[in-house]
Amino acid sequence: MDHDERRRSITAAAWRLIAARGIEAANMRDIATEAGYTNGALSHYFAGKDEILRTSYEHISEATDRRITEALGDATGLDALRILCREVMPINEEKLLEARIAASLWPRAMYDEQMAATNRRTMDRWREQMAIFLEQAREEGTVGDIDVTIVVEQLLNMMMGMQILGVLTPGETSSERQLEMLERFVTTL
Repeated sequence: MDHDERRRSITAAAWRLIAARGIEAANMRDIATEAGYTNGALSHYFAGKDEILRTSYEHISEATDRRITEALGDATGLDALRILCREVMPINEEKLLEARIAASLWPRAMYDEQMAATNRRTMDRWREQMAIFLEQAREEGTVGDIDVTIVVEQLLNMMMGMQILGVLTPGETSSERQLEMLERFVTTL
């Protein structure tokens, strides 16, 4: 196993711990045990817990962006917008796991400049993509005269709210309910 593979396996171990028991469970000893390493061995791959958590946060963003790119294919306009939103919304086990991890790491991202920068880049990328898709929809005649900037912020806020509520109140914020909310919102455009 090479250096990068070991870093990925350690990050995956941190993910599992955070998803199962929360951020406080992600101490170096438990991460090492979960990954199958000694505590001291982690220092060969990460400077410490903060670096592992930063890498975990970056990995969530990258995984979501990869899914979005793969799912989009040649879609444009509202079809592409729906796809992007569905890849962010916690509507299946994988996305719910990511939402649990992201929600656990958000408080750190408020004070950790590297994590905050990762979050800004991700949100900016999604804002830009959504704006492009809404402009395409306007050109295609599938939306009315909308303020693209406001609609993008409404969608982004809705998706982030779904991540929080999908984790905290999964019964009320089920996959079906999330998809229904998205569809109702998009059809009002």
